[in-house]
Amino acid sequence: MKIVIEADEQYRNMFLEIANSIKAKNSFNEEADFSDDLPGHMIKGIIESRNQITSGEFLSHEEVMKKYLAKY
Repeated sequence: MKIVIEADEQYRNMFLEIANSIKAKNSFNEEADFSDDLPGHMIKGIIESRNQITSGEFLSHEEVMKKYLAKY
């Protein structure tokens, strides 16, 4: 979650304290990557999926739908 606050330093500090108290991830000067919050097994699955796509090991949505509509 990214929180952007443009306010006086006094209010910025107050919002930082609130965000920290609810354990929110905040960033005021840098972009956060969503994958930083993912568990290791999910990152591994994403990498594996990308590798499969790169090597051509995938079916299009249309191919999958055709297969399952014919089956059921």
